[in-house]
Amino acid sequence: MPALLSDVPPSERPIFAPRLLGQRPALAALVAETISTWSYAEHALGRSVAAMSRGINAAEMEEYIDNWRLPARMKIVRRVATVELVAPYLATFLKVLDVITGFATRRHAFAHGVWGLVEALPDALLLVDPEHILRHWGAANDWMAAFIEGGAGAVNQFDPFDNRHVEVWSETDLREEVGRMNKAYELALAAELIASDDPFDTSNAARKHIHGLLLADPLIGP
Repeated sequence: MPALLSDVPPSERPIFAPRLLGQRPALAALVAETISTWSYAEHALGRSVAAMSRGINAAEMEEYIDNWRLPARMKIVRRVATVELVAPYLATFLKVLDVITGFATRRHAFAHGVWGLVEALPDALLLVDPEHILRHWGAANDWMAAFIEGGAGAVNQFDPFDNRHVEVWSETDLREEVGRMNKAYELALAAELIASDDPFDTSNAARKHIHGLLLADPLIGP
């Protein structure tokens, strides 16, 4: 797990600006891999919807394609699975969705967060929710307006950026996150396989085998 900048000496001012990731290309590549691997997992979930709803042109599949937000997509997958899958596959499929959704949270932070660096930590990247930067700049604008209107005596000293909101991502942390996304993709592929009813496999042997592997996974099994 990443540390917080406030806990990692020296606690100096972070730098957030466009193109900074290019100064740490090896680490930036791990960020990109995390984001892109999730896309493959989400694609596998989409194929599950197509398989369960019997075709790419089905209304459920069109709805999945049209909804880009993860909660909406997961709601569609769950709804289709609840109608189409039978026990014991349904419960396992839904557990897979729960685990994958948890993995996705960090990916979305990577994709939508603000990346930066601090020179004293050359082997790490910084990540902060843009909300905190916006709140800081909003407070800075309020302070400046009060200063202009009333002078120095009318305002307190402006608080510096709160490093408690800044995560420090080392190479080890980033590689662990890549591993989590690879696991999400693996689980999404397995979910696709148990969602697909192969008409040529009358014994459902392949589906039963994949289902057994999922139940043996500590993240999924009882």
